[in-house]
Amino acid sequence: MQEIKHSSLREAILTSIGEFLYDEDFQKDPITKEGILEILNLISDYHEEGQPLFPEVLITNSLDFFKSIPNKELVLNESVLSVEEFKNAIKLCAPLAINNWIIFIEVKADKIKYGLVSAEMTETSPSIYNQTVGKLKIDFPNTTIAFIKNWGQKTVELSGLKKRLVVSLNLEKPKEYTSNELNLLTACIAEKCNEKIRVNINTFFEKAIDEALKAGHGNLIGIIEDDEAVINILKEKLKVNSGIYLPSPIDFEGLIVDSESNKDSESSINLKAYASILKAMINHDGITIMTNRGRVIGYHLLIDPYINDGDVLRGGARSKAYLSMQNCGHFKCCFYKSQDGNLKIWKNE
Repeated sequence: MQEIKHSSLREAILTSIGEFLYDEDFQKDPITKEGILEILNLISDYHEEGQPLFPEVLITNSLDFFKSIPNKELVLNESVLSVEEFKNAIKLCAPLAINNWIIFIEVKADKIKYGLVSAEMTETSPSIYNQTVGKLKIDFPNTTIAFIKNWGQKTVELSGLKKRLVVSLNLEKPKEYTSNELNLLTACIAEKCNEKIRVNINTFFEKAIDEALKAGHGNLIGIIEDDEAVINILKEKLKVNSGIYLPSPIDFEGLIVDSESNKDSESSINLKAYASILKAMINHDGITIMTNRGRVIGYHLLIDPYINDGDVLRGGARSKAYLSMQNCGHFKCCFYKSQDGNLKIWKNE
């Protein structure tokens, strides 16, 4: 009789979660470990009535740290700690976790509490991710935090105050998942913006583009110098077979200045409205072109091939377009996201 040997992806991921929780000083119990595994599995490919959803989840041992962050909070349930309640938290909250609301789960001893929280009061407010485990994180005494977000294609990030774990729930070759590509892109977009509000502008584009990337199936963004002569040369000489150049560019720097200065509902609604258009443009086929002063010049631009001798062509039409963007000589920065979630950025140094 042949010897049977089991190889379990589930067990391997459970081990990684256990190591993460130990390093982050979470309470040591099998329910929390398995509950987090169920969350990773659920949000890695979550759909509601056929529509993909991308809920983000914050797990903590105490919601008290939110007192230092202006927020809105909605508790949905409190119960005895169980794996089933971790799953219920996602099923009940995921359809509501939209428009900057995220799911929170508080685990204390043998109790679990969950609901929704939003700490993003305006379009330029830092995301909860950045305020808790990102670049604005603060080490709260006696507080443990784990943030879970979907990277696409069955890949999920689990980040704490000390460690970051990227979990692939498939057998594809692991890719290098970082947030550096998006940070570099938004820094390029805001490069020539007013220095006094550049941080706000950067934050706005990080959030807006991140939301667009989650919903899309692949994207191309090109950045050019904010100079009328450069823009006119681009329109005249960039070889494209389709696309739209806007008669009046969308000036996001101006929209953000108005929103930050006026602090009124009209300016805020105006910014949100144009943000939704930007997300739709980015998810249209072709290249979305912006300047390094936060202006949108055009979208749906399908570039003709610019192929140099010795270039190695790999991938589909989007990969070839990304190479052509680098070769054409018009762009300061080019950003690419493949359908399977791979991110690339190129800068003309």
